[in-house]
Amino acid sequence: MNQNNIKITIFKELRGIIRDKKSLQKLILYPLMIPLVILLFGLLFDNVNESIYNVGINYSLTPEEKEIIKDLKNIKMKEYHNQEEIEKAYHDKKIEGYITKSHNKYTIYTDLTQNSGEIILSLANSYLESYNTILGSHYLTENGIDSTKVYQNIIIDYESLKEEDSNMMTSMIFSLVITYLIMIVVMVCVVVVTDSTSGEKERGTLETILTFPIRSSELVFGKYLATTILAFIVGLISYFLSIPTIYIGKELFKSYEEMVFITNLPSIILVILLIFLTALLSSGICMALSGKAKTYKEAQSSLQFISLLPMIPYFLNVMEVDNSIFDLIPIANCGSLLNDIVMNNVNIQSLLITILTTIIYTIGILIYISKQYKKEETLFS
Repeated sequence: MNQNNIKITIFKELRGIIRDKKSLQKLILYPLMIPLVILLFGLLFDNVNESIYNVGINYSLTPEEKEIIKDLKNIKMKEYHNQEEIEKAYHDKKIEGYITKSHNKYTIYTDLTQNSGEIILSLANSYLESYNTILGSHYLTENGIDSTKVYQNIIIDYESLKEEDSNMMTSMIFSLVITYLIMIVVMVCVVVVTDSTSGEKERGTLETILTFPIRSSELVFGKYLATTILAFIVGLISYFLSIPTIYIGKELFKSYEEMVFITNLPSIILVILLIFLTALLSSGICMALSGKAKTYKEAQSSLQFISLLPMIPYFLNVMEVDNSIFDLIPIANCGSLLNDIVMNNVNIQSLLITILTTIIYTIGILIYISKQYKKEETLFS
């Protein structure tokens, strides 16, 4: 292959993307979404932690109950005289839920379809369980029984099984950031490939280019490398934007204070390598799938599913599925491994399998593309 023709094709494709305002806007906006997601979630979690939930009750609080509620901090009780008043207050949105008492039965009313409802239920349960324990202690004391022998027979403690302690919120934020980072690389490939293959076929410019002294293999390889380069650059920008944003978030939001984000040199090198491998593979998959598409819209439709691959690890991680199942899934395995790297939880076996399989998939797809784009029905369909 003529290297000069490949270089010319690469510069042509990159120049075309820069000149296309719509495509350029997408490439700029994609990385900017990562800082926005990180900061918005920090604000959201801080608001949740600091929110005060108003709960109505149809009874008077005892001194013990007031102390329990004072310790809970996030809940405030408002007394009402009857059921009608309390229901009216809920419908007027003066309270987010309410508790009714009939003899020794307490009933919690809240909207469990809302996050606030789930939080109120948890806080109300904590309050009532604590009060129930106090009542039990009083009863035992009145009957001359040492309550410590009933309620304090065991001591409960815990230790993290990981060297770096991380909470569920931290894991969720990192998973979302990594998922979107991989999605950005994939979406860049989709944007570039649909225009450089099906878009050019639809406009008739591909046939004109092939009248020049350039082989189809040189043209295709140049387009492939241009897509890979652009996806890799945008992926790197997205990653390096996320690092300072997380450290800014740690300063701004209490919920991020204990967040551990690994940014040492080995982890950065591994992240860069995986972003590059993801760009290589995504570019190849996009070119292979869009090869037989006759129009721009048809190519977009055929490439829609590839954007879902980065989301697989996030949803299965929420379900606590073993990460090793991702090792052989293209693109998804890179996302899963990236998440492990920034959380300092890298498995060497998964790392080697992911890198090896990604290289094998890429080579196989490139062989397929080189054969596919030699056919007239692919180039001129």
